[in-house]
Amino acid sequence: MNENYPVDLREFLQLLERRGKLYSWRRPVNKDTELMPLMRLQYRGLPDEARQAFLYDNVTDGEQRRYGKVVTGVYGASRQIIALGLGCEAPQAIYEKWRHALAHLIPPTTVGQAAAQEVVYTGDELKTFGLAALPAPVEEPGFSGGIRVTAPFITQDPETGVRNVGMYSGHFRAQDRLLAGIAKSHHAMLYHYQSARRRGESLPVAFVLGTLPDITYVAAANLPYGIDELEVAGGIRARAVEMVRCKTIPLDVPAESEIVIEGEMSTQETEQGEPFSDYPGYLMAERDHRPVIRVKAITHRRDPIFTAILVGLPPSESNAISRTCREMMLYNFLKYSCNLPEVLEVCCPEMGGGWNWWVIRMRKSHPSKPSQALQAASGMDPANKVIIVVDEDIDPNDADMVMWAMSFAMQPHRDVRIITGRVPLLDPSAYSLMSKPEERSFPPPVGCSGILIDATRKGPYPPVGLPKRPFMEKALEIWRAEGLPSVKLKTPWYGYPLGLWNGEDDDLADAVTKGDYFAATRQAKQ
Repeated sequence: MNENYPVDLREFLQLLERRGKLYSWRRPVNKDTELMPLMRLQYRGLPDEARQAFLYDNVTDGEQRRYGKVVTGVYGASRQIIALGLGCEAPQAIYEKWRHALAHLIPPTTVGQAAAQEVVYTGDELKTFGLAALPAPVEEPGFSGGIRVTAPFITQDPETGVRNVGMYSGHFRAQDRLLAGIAKSHHAMLYHYQSARRRGESLPVAFVLGTLPDITYVAAANLPYGIDELEVAGGIRARAVEMVRCKTIPLDVPAESEIVIEGEMSTQETEQGEPFSDYPGYLMAERDHRPVIRVKAITHRRDPIFTAILVGLPPSESNAISRTCREMMLYNFLKYSCNLPEVLEVCCPEMGGGWNWWVIRMRKSHPSKPSQALQAASGMDPANKVIIVVDEDIDPNDADMVMWAMSFAMQPHRDVRIITGRVPLLDPSAYSLMSKPEERSFPPPVGCSGILIDATRKGPYPPVGLPKRPFMEKALEIWRAEGLPSVKLKTPWYGYPLGLWNGEDDDLADAVTKGDYFAATRQAKQ
């Protein structure tokens, strides 16, 4: 199904270049003051379809030090880039591609040597080539309190051997020290960290940068615990992910990686963090204490490419990845695991961080189905906040149409429910519920809340207030013949009946279009 999936990140970059989705910067770019602001201009000033991945070939800093190459946007600058990263030609194909991968898992294989370990730094060598030698950019110049990596993060349960690949951050604290940026409700902290803590041990961890996109997506997807993310990546690429043993810790990492940071996360030692930007679009300025990761080795390919993922105010690369992963997971879960074939499409907009605003488009075969979909979606993940179900003629990606449905297809006293037991992740609205920092992950007594909205029509409705299709199609022919600018029509672009309309109404409307404007008056007299 996917024989031509690239062999590594470099081949994927070549694919993006052929498709016009990669821009290479030749001029010197300061990683601490210019690199991310340049990427930000795309997100604040260009539509999704116009955005590209940026490859910086000449990276410097304020001291004019030279660094290796940096690429941003390679995993999520646009929906088209994400589709290509999943081995699809069009974004519409990604949902069934995800289902196919989950149904055709391919276990990883182990190799003896790998490009990811062409260069190795351990021990005292980290004093000269440590974390600061990596070209991690300042993400929000003027606000960021440090630099970090955001990448697939591999751990293994020391008791059960279950592997987890999550999408987490490592905040630089020294040449050989990171702080773990992982929510308490994520699998690495919820299960593996706790297992290591019970044993009085540190937890081996590995950040893997510059893998193929499929590994980034499975890491960000929050797959059910126990499913090996790398087996799903194998299903996406239609071949096994090749793994190689780390040099200093008992973990395997993808052999294709550009850079690997090997370390041990302490279950005893924490340090206070500094402000950083994240998916809600605000600076996380709490300065909470997080576990320390002691770096044991940095390995990389020759002339490595550092993958920097733009995190922060949406739209952003991290939110595009999160949105896509939530949509693939939610669509597959509802349609194929919850007995809801009526589900046609889901949307988890970037402005909601991928977590906080979900819209489900469905065909309503029975009045119970919207409620079933809402309850099932709320149970898929405790971090969701606003979940809306709309009819099949409402485009869930069109905020105006969703607003229309919420305005005129639901009554709050009947169609809205508030639920509790939610976790806020990094949602700053939870601040007001906290009395002390340790309550951040679940403010007492019932955590955070969510809202379930059935914005489907209840019973028959009048027709949609637009001309019927034949008249709109004729108008479109005239428009094109006139040479007017091309139009991108939104759904709906013609009217249709929704139950409160009969044959007599049609006869009257037909008479009016033929010039008989007083037909209704005659009918009333008869």
